[in-house]
Amino acid sequence: MINVKVLFITLSVPLCALITSNVTAQSTADRSSQQHSPHVHGEAELQAALDNDRLLLEFRSPAMNLVGFEHPPRDHRQQAAIERAGKLLSSPQARFTFPGTECRAIRVQVEQPYDHLRHTSDDRDNYQHEHEHEHEHEHDIEEHQQHTEFTARYLFHCQQPEKLTRIVTDLFSRFPGIRRIQASWVLPGSQGAATMTPSHSQLEVD
Repeated sequence: MINVKVLFITLSVPLCALITSNVTAQSTADRSSQQHSPHVHGEAELQAALDNDRLLLEFRSPAMNLVGFEHPPRDHRQQAAIERAGKLLSSPQARFTFPGTECRAIRVQVEQPYDHLRHTSDDRDNYQHEHEHEHEHEHDIEEHQQHTEFTARYLFHCQQPEKLTRIVTDLFSRFPGIRRIQASWVLPGSQGAATMTPSHSQLEVD
């Protein structure tokens, strides 16, 4: 039996590296330039790689696109916004569809910013005091975390991977702050890059 956890860890590094290194030379140059410059509000990234019947997707976005801010949450409303975004990203079957074939999520990993600041109802009395202390150092924090991002990785099992030709997402409607998704993919016999927008929210990978 395949150890899904080991497979996910094994796939996530080499296949995403393969995407970056094997798309067109121009695309690689563009992505390299983006990686060495500050992230752009309104833009996100999506990478896709298919290995046999396993499809790996990785989505990255500045927090600004998803919750409207990048500083540490200052109140329960902002903390709730981060939690909501993380919850939405944790539902891959709702976020992505694959017309022409069936792909079922078997592994999900979501990294959200300021995860250490999660609070339960028992912490409410201490929340304001903790954040008053945090605000004293807010400028220092923001300088070190100015590239605050959400990252979501999904591993799917596809019933008929040879029929995978499109990846459709509802990320634009769920997160109106996203204006463009720079996407790239590597599939057997197909690789490339494209820009997804709210009016064109499907990625053609055939």
